[in-house]
Amino acid sequence: MVVRLVLRRLLFLVPVLVGLSIVTFVISHVVPKDPARLMLGPRASRAAVERLRDDLGLNDPLPRQYLDYLVGVTRLDFGDSTRTRRPVRDDLSRTLPATAELTLYSFLLAALAGVPLGVVSAVRRGSWVDHASRAVSILGLALPVFWLAIMAQFFFFFRLGWFPDGRRLPDGVAPPPSVTSLYTVDALLAGQWDTFLTALRHLALPTAVLAYGSLAVVTRMVRGGMLEVLGQDYIRTARAKGLEHRRVVVRHALKNALLPTVTSLGLQVGLLLSGAFLVEIVFSWPGVGRYAVEAIESGDYNGIMATTLVVAIAFVLINLVVDVLYLFLDPRISYA
Repeated sequence: MVVRLVLRRLLFLVPVLVGLSIVTFVISHVVPKDPARLMLGPRASRAAVERLRDDLGLNDPLPRQYLDYLVGVTRLDFGDSTRTRRPVRDDLSRTLPATAELTLYSFLLAALAGVPLGVVSAVRRGSWVDHASRAVSILGLALPVFWLAIMAQFFFFFRLGWFPDGRRLPDGVAPPPSVTSLYTVDALLAGQWDTFLTALRHLALPTAVLAYGSLAVVTRMVRGGMLEVLGQDYIRTARAKGLEHRRVVVRHALKNALLPTVTSLGLQVGLLLSGAFLVEIVFSWPGVGRYAVEAIESGDYNGIMATTLVVAIAFVLINLVVDVLYLFLDPRISYA
């Protein structure tokens, strides 16, 4: 069943990406920006701009431009960036690990803090812990991530000086030998503890900002699921049998409350990717989000479409992982 589900979702990915590429291609090409003019500058002659447009294929009919682009994508060739003058594939190979590292730590923080906080809030319903948990959740849902990022940088960097202003590593510090392209992991593999602690310190503030909204959602989902499960007859039966309170909560209640939480966690990864666009701009984080924003500002068609496709693939694969986890958490579920 799992193999059939994976194959079906991967086949479904093809028309999704084709449709998305068409929409993105059309939208990016109707925006009133001329990449050739942006590359050459406002003082370039009209003849020079036209020559560059011919070289870039921008004067070809849109259907032909799209087909050429689609053929290149099948070979993992996204074309050259009109902004960086490098292949977009090389740009993505440099920026994706930074976003992946930021998103990974944000997800871990949201899950490892949100699940226990939701459990404690449900078990101690009406206590000060429950009230504090709900206050944290409401603030996390209400505060825009870009505003929170600006405020966090202002207070913890400019005012207090507790954390660096952003970036993956400070100037003058060489990155560790690349194995996974995740600086914290590579530093551990190389035994460079100073580099690991420095990279972790630079990750702390953007990770906390990005994770806060997801932490609030996870906490509310776990609390609601736990409250519903704790009122079930089988939980009362387990308690009547004299089972230990912790065992009832963890092995019986939490296990059955995890299904909606797994869905929420899967969706939060996608939301973290979208939130990373704003966080990376504020903290000068050299990730794919910042790369996408700069591509939009400069009219870099190839950069825009490549980042869109990458994020779309991530969303589909995340949903696939969630569906597979569902099968293991509840064998009664069937994707016929």
